[in-house]
Parts: sequence; C-alpha cells; structure tokens
Amino acid sequence: MSLLDRIRTCTAHDPARLRPWRIGDAVAGWVTPPVADLLDRRPGPLRPDGRGWRLDGRGWRLDERLSGPEARAEALEEVTDRLIEAGLVRKRRNERYPVLAEWGAPLLATVDRGAAVALGIKSFGIHLNGLVEAPDGPLLWIAKRAADRALAPGKLDNIVAGGQPDGLSLAENVVKECAEEAAIPPELARQAVPTGAITYMMETAEGLRRDTLFVYDLALAPGFAPRNTDGEVESFERWPLATVLERVRDTEDFKFNVALVIIDLAIRRGVVGPDMPDYLALCRGLREPTDPPSGGGAR
Repeated sequence: MSLLDRIRTCTAHDPARLRPWRIGDAVAGWVTPPVADLLDRRPGPLRPDGRGWRLDGRGWRLDERLSGPEARAEALEEVTDRLIEAGLVRKRRNERYPVLAEWGAPLLATVDRGAAVALGIKSFGIHLNGLVEAPDGPLLWIAKRAADRALAPGKLDNIVAGGQPDGLSLAENVVKECAEEAAIPPELARQAVPTGAITYMMETAEGLRRDTLFVYDLALAPGFAPRNTDGEVESFERWPLATVLERVRDTEDFKFNVALVIIDLAIRRGVVGPDMPDYLALCRGLREPTDPPSGGGAR
C-alpha cells in the first residue's frame, strides 16, 4: 500500500450509480441503489396531509409545501423510519445533522446522524491533531477507538474528532469534543488553530459519505496526558509523526479518514515533501469534490 492508496480508498465511488434528491433547486443528497430502490417502491406522500417526497426525473424532490427546515425535518424523520425498518440504517443516533447545499449556505433541514450516509448529505466534522514539539520533530497523540464503536471499532484515531451537529459553531464543537474525548480543558481547547479542510466522497455499504473535515492543530505540553470521558476511546499513545505516517502507509490500523488528516499534517510539516513522486496527487486528493461530476447520476 502507499499513502496515495489511502486517499483512493476515501474517494472511491461510481457516479453512474448515484441518484439525487432535492430541496427546492438545491441537491440535498445522493443515494446509492439500495436506498434508491426503497424510494422507488414508495416515493409518494409520506405524511397524512399529502406532503412529502415525489419523483423528480431520476431522483426525488421534497414537496415545495414543506417550506421550512422543521417541516422538512419531519419528512426526513419518516424516511429515516423506513430506512431503519428496511435495515439500511442501523439505528437513530439522536443527534441532528444540518442538511446544507454547501457549508455556509442556509439551513435546508436537519436529519438524524444515523441516516446521514444513507441519504448522502454533505456531512461536516472536526479533527484535531494533538502535537507535542520535540527536538527531533513533532510527536502526535493517537487514540485507539473503543471496541464497541459502530464505525471502525479498535482502529487508531486522532486525539479528538467528531461530527458537526446542528446548533453549534465549529469553535464550540472543538471545545465540546476536546472535553468529551480527551479531557482537554476549554481554555486549552480554545487555543486550537484551524489549518484548513479535507474533503472526500466515498461509497460504502451504508451509502455515500460526502464529508468535509475541518482540521485543527493544538500544541500540548510534554506533561499533558489525555483522558477519555465518554467511553469512545480505549487508550492514548504518543508517537513521532514519522512513525505515525509509516503506520498509516504500511497497515490498516487507522480509521479510513484519519489517514487523510495525518497525510495533510505530514505535508504541512514537510515530512512528505515535493520531491516525492506522488506529492501533487496527494495534495489534490485531499481536496476531492463532494458532488458527483456534472451530469453524473442525474441524467
């Protein structure tokens, strides 16, 4: 395996298999064949008042009479019920994700986090690199995910990472996740420096991941030791960045999208440099579009 293979894993999808659903003129999500088959079998009204989804070309559209985010969220709740009944979504996560045409655009609706991938919405999250500066180069805190996690159990992860829920700013979410996942106090968490965003689109058994990861670096003192408080992390270790990068390249130990965050950090710190043959491909691969190409899937 190579570092570029890690990016290819997170960007593998077939646009021809994808079908869109819309809110107004905006494409709110793209669904893979299992979800499309469910919607094809019963695309019509999902609410007693006749307002819901309807066929629209090769895709679907939420009824225009669902004129605000709350009404649309109710329709998406009914779709989520059907996805759970069909075994296409495991369960509700009881956390609301925003449905957006793009980051910073007006809120279209909200949906339970558990259905976000099945409905192929754009999802957003924060990933934080916990760094300790050392004479021989940076050390990076690595978390091992708990064995009971639904996604990537036992895999290696960033010291802090989490989805971006509706109703919180990114800065507020960084503070919340730092406290929950690593017992980093708020005054220290607020020192995290935003360094950019990583984007990718990945077809999975659950649906389509269209993810944007907002990346932060946080300088930590040599004597600081993270401690998990929400049960999501089994343990923490601190490794040289070069060692972490080798583990990413040579093993399947890291959660799939964490590999992208580490490659990005290695590029920014010069551990991966422009003399490497894959350098430009790596740089481009970290900024993949999260929409199918023009015409793909929508024809």
